[in-house]
Amino acid sequence: MAFCTETLPEVYGWKPRCPLPATERTVVLYLSHLSMEGLVKERSLNAYLSAINQAHEDVRLPRPALGHGLRLTRSGLRDVEGEELDDVDDCSVRAPVPAAVIMAILQLGLTTQHPDTLRKCACIVLNYCWYNRADTGVQLKRAHLSFDWHGITINVKGKTVARNAACPVTRLARTPYDPRQLVLSLLRRWHEMSAAWQHPDSFYWTLSGEAADLHPKPAAIVGTWLNDLLSLVDIAPPAGEKWSAHSLRSGGASASLAIGVALFFIMKYGIWRSLAAVQRYLSHLVVACPAAYVFFGWMLPPPPPSRHGSASPAAASSPHARASASRTR
Repeated sequence: MAFCTETLPEVYGWKPRCPLPATERTVVLYLSHLSMEGLVKERSLNAYLSAINQAHEDVRLPRPALGHGLRLTRSGLRDVEGEELDDVDDCSVRAPVPAAVIMAILQLGLTTQHPDTLRKCACIVLNYCWYNRADTGVQLKRAHLSFDWHGITINVKGKTVARNAACPVTRLARTPYDPRQLVLSLLRRWHEMSAAWQHPDSFYWTLSGEAADLHPKPAAIVGTWLNDLLSLVDIAPPAGEKWSAHSLRSGGASASLAIGVALFFIMKYGIWRSLAAVQRYLSHLVVACPAAYVFFGWMLPPPPPSRHGSASPAAASSPHARASASRTR
């Protein structure tokens, strides 16, 4: 409505147009304006078009954000964006963060003496290990975490969880693939350090002296911290890929699938409501690696005992058995 009644006459010198009902031409003008202002990308237009169509449908008017003209407009916007990306050599697609990259960040967190770097490492590893969205990760409060013999439990608060409902998600403290308990060690290190200035209701990623008890940090900070840490560990995405905060969620889920974790287990652990929803986050090009077993091997069932109470020959050759034998030696 603001575009039709204010922006058109004030910015472009055109006559105001009727926003409801709107015509297909009006919608094309609106999308062109958004593109020129750099406010939205072509791949993000569906939410705008759906809102316009729904507003018309609610009052039983024809939906204007449809038709051949809209399809041509979107195709043109894709070409324009592609030319701009070619100019800056930044045409890339979001991809899952590999487990080996998160392992390098974890190792940095275990050795750094800087509280800010430790905080960033703990945040990135926690979001990866629990498949968190960025907005879920920043809402975490100190009281939401529990450490005990069972493992680490987070009472998740996020947009897919009702505000009046508890949603505890536990990472079990199984040791065959992670005998040194690296994830536990990192999170305990941050938990014990931050105890000096945090109280139970503090947002978990608050540093000493930060006034962030009333509001969480913006979700975009997770992506910023990830990029900061990538610079510190001297790792960059391959050509054509980019890693964002959302890549942590897809990276953790894809690494779990790669080592053989059941799809239903992944769905429930990541609080996806359906298999169709979780499948959009999974990449079948992610392959198993030692770091993936460290982070998600606890999800795998133990090898079945043989008839005589020892592992079967097949189980003895599994990564689980080899890790146990190595630990025994």
